[in-house]
Amino acid sequence: MPNRKILIVDDNKDIHADFLKILAPKRSDTTRMAELESQLFGDEPAAGKLAFDYKIDSAYQGQQALAMVEEAAEAGMPYALVFMDVRMPPGWDGIQTIEQIWAKYPYTEIILCTAYSDYSMDDIIAKLGVSHRLLILKKPFDSIVVKQMALASTTKWNLENQARNHTENLGRAVFERTMALNETIEKLTDSQQKLIQASKMSALGEMSGGVAHEINTPLATLTLNIDLLDHNIKTGKIDLALITRVNGVNRKITERIAKIVAGLRNFSRDGSRDPFTATPVKTLLQETVSFCEEKMKNNGVRFEYQGVPDDLMVNCRSVELSQVLLNLLNNSYDAIQGLPEKWIRLECNCRGGEIFIGITDSGGGISPEVQAKIFEPFFTTKEVGKGTGLGLSISIGIVASHGGSLTYDNQCENTKFVVRLPLLEKKAVA
Repeated sequence: MPNRKILIVDDNKDIHADFLKILAPKRSDTTRMAELESQLFGDEPAAGKLAFDYKIDSAYQGQQALAMVEEAAEAGMPYALVFMDVRMPPGWDGIQTIEQIWAKYPYTEIILCTAYSDYSMDDIIAKLGVSHRLLILKKPFDSIVVKQMALASTTKWNLENQARNHTENLGRAVFERTMALNETIEKLTDSQQKLIQASKMSALGEMSGGVAHEINTPLATLTLNIDLLDHNIKTGKIDLALITRVNGVNRKITERIAKIVAGLRNFSRDGSRDPFTATPVKTLLQETVSFCEEKMKNNGVRFEYQGVPDDLMVNCRSVELSQVLLNLLNNSYDAIQGLPEKWIRLECNCRGGEIFIGITDSGGGISPEVQAKIFEPFFTTKEVGKGTGLGLSISIGIVASHGGSLTYDNQCENTKFVVRLPLLEKKAVA
């Protein structure tokens, strides 16, 4: 139901009676008037001639009016409209009362009633400002004008109140939806990081045979050297030169194994929250190559690696970029297994402040149909159980987060992927 609640504020009781006669006449009087109109004009009496049922209250002083407005608002039944007299001695006048009401309830519609020139229009604007919620009604007033103003003002209040409620509900719905969306994004981000970690461990698992060989070979040499020294000690043949030479070899072997283990430990951890740091491209590539070079050599794959200058630097999370490069190398290794000629080339080119890391294999390229899908999540050309289809989709996101791109080179006669990354300026590095 629309709110038709009106407060009359005037120190003259007769004015209150006049408003009641105009806005809330007795229903019996209204019905009798309708019957007389019917007899006079020959029409049927109109049922419910009184179209609007106003709820009217009275206040005789400004302070009393403010108290009634406050009480009604707290009860959840605010006044839609206040008819306000100007002169109401000895308390606040109408202008002061409106200031007090609007200070707390700025949406209240007010009609200022006056028979005197206490305030000019300029004075009223200076006191209350320009407001579409204020109308002026001169005394003595016409009943039709009062009815029109009451209807227009209460209807306007109801429409604006509906709009405010709708806006508040919409804002609440947007807030709740935003919170739910943020929660979903957090869950998706967490799932993505788990998938990235799983993909990383999968790539590492594929290279585990080569890594194991990379460790076992120097371990065998280390064992032989220890046996040699042990034999010399037992036979009493203490050769200091031999001991020095063997210890030097042993030290290099242990350093090599420690480097491999450190690389494995660094690669296997979650690096998604690592800070971006200036990293030599040479170091990044060498650490990645160390995971797969031995495997390729042991399985008849010729691996070609073009070195890069020491001073080329990128701002990156090295663990994440190593994952991208290792995934591309793994893909190349798997793709060429059935070919008579098996080779993989890792090369770098610099231009325009960027480095282009190319990984090319001896394959004959990728069909246009597959090219359109290779970066989609869960798409894979590998047999069941050999691939999740997440490697390239994850890799392209990682490279993008580094301000670069991962693309397939369809101009190359072989199969080639290119990682583009911005280089750090030497001044920035220094």
